[in-house]
Amino acid sequence: MKNYSFYQYIKTRRGEASPIGRLAEHIAKDAMFPKYSDDYLEISDYLERNPYEDMPLSHYDTAFEDYRNWLQH
Repeated sequence: MKNYSFYQYIKTRRGEASPIGRLAEHIAKDAMFPKYSDDYLEISDYLERNPYEDMPLSHYDTAFEDYRNWLQH
């Protein structure tokens, strides 16, 4: 199993023409994002307190599920 933070994973999705790609762009530009975390609740809390414009949290939920699957391969 891979040992990467969510931030390290989401950077691999930058440039995609998808909601997760847009989320990745927001996160990459956010200097305060918890870059070393792999904890769903910690990141979810952060995103709830610091929402990105026109970016529903459901995109984060999908991205985090993809992240967990990515760690397994």
